[in-house]
Amino acid sequence: MKHIFYFAILILTSFSISAQQKKELSDIDKSALEGIIVEKYHVADSIDCTDTVGGILAQGSVTYRIYIDLKPGYTLQAVYGVPNHELRIETSTIFYNNQDGGNITGDLVDDKKINQNNVALDSWLSMGAATKSQFGILKSDDKNGSMLTKKSFANKDGLIEGNVPRVSYFGLDLSFFNDGKKAVSFRSNNGSIAVFGGAKGPDIDNKILVAQLTTNGKLSFELNIQIGTPNGGTVQYVAKNPEAAEVKCDALSYPQKK
Repeated sequence: MKHIFYFAILILTSFSISAQQKKELSDIDKSALEGIIVEKYHVADSIDCTDTVGGILAQGSVTYRIYIDLKPGYTLQAVYGVPNHELRIETSTIFYNNQDGGNITGDLVDDKKINQNNVALDSWLSMGAATKSQFGILKSDDKNGSMLTKKSFANKDGLIEGNVPRVSYFGLDLSFFNDGKKAVSFRSNNGSIAVFGGAKGPDIDNKILVAQLTTNGKLSFELNIQIGTPNGGTVQYVAKNPEAAEVKCDALSYPQKK
């Protein structure tokens, strides 16, 4: 089963994992992952919750955005789950999935619908994109104003125009992100979301948005990621139980254990 995932990523990124594993990773490559950023992008207010087109949004629901922060020159090739390294995204209640203009991945969100009801707060996965033509960026990094009409986004919307990468996925049932009633636990030990050639952030800081998740419950996740190096190699960073050349990164688990 694990080889099915590797074969799929091989097709997407045109490299040989087995060949890379024979090479000793440099200290620079082992530190290519600078961190995981969990941003509280929005907190739903009474105005948001009054609009029920697309589904009921509980007041106080938090829209989180998860970013992979890489050193310049590195690419995010995949977020994945394999045996011994499960991909897991959960909430103690349910995730809000907009039934009107929402979608399963950020690159499929229609810019023309982003200001309808609560489409901007929909839950989805990504490899950088927040709409068909906009990258997702931290609101604190947003300097170009806002295209969103919600009051809380008056000056900063966490969007910047660009040639966003199109997502491919294997072995994942992303209908989870269309489910308006039972979206509680998303898990896989044989699946991936990826981009042909790898994804980079829209600027030199190289922060790549991988998920937007809205819930009024407690968010938790475990991610595993594959990174492309500037010299054509690869590094796998895992949340726990590293094997062979894999690199363990505690920040890939959320919340962090105290």
